[in-house]
Amino acid sequence: MEKDSERQRFEKAFQDRIGRSPAEFIQQKLANGTEPKTIQYQYEMMAAEIARQNSCAAPPFGLYASLKKKTYHKLVRDRIPEIIEASGKTCTWETLSDETYLQLLDEKLNEELAEYQESKSLEELADLLEVMGAVVAARGWTWDELTALRKEKRRQRGGFAKKILLKEVSE
Repeated sequence: MEKDSERQRFEKAFQDRIGRSPAEFIQQKLANGTEPKTIQYQYEMMAAEIARQNSCAAPPFGLYASLKKKTYHKLVRDRIPEIIEASGKTCTWETLSDETYLQLLDEKLNEELAEYQESKSLEELADLLEVMGAVVAARGWTWDELTALRKEKRRQRGGFAKKILLKEVSE
């Protein structure tokens, strides 16, 4: 865990100084046609200075230069970084602000609903319910409040058991 926080400290310092993450810096240089050995030299020179100034170790060039790297901007379940690292891979993650967390939870609701719509599986429905629980908590509500509101709406307007399709209303 200490090693991960040191790497995160280095990556934040690199981002602050260079304006890009180490991986983004390397990928941009590669996309611009810079030779890999030149990129490695540039990275190692900058990384050594940044690490020295921030009292941390510079991760090796190969950690960021892997061609099998995938970049995400995705809210994931709490244990996903642990599961990734247990598989022998590395990952970078951050803890979100409350505002960004709510925004990504709303996106996650849409993602999980779309996955359920495609698969119609109980597993995807369970994922949707998990995200709903996170939204309820993040907005300061309780599951009991949500359940009570659902029951009240059902009492007032009914449920969906009768399979009614409204087709037209005239005034």
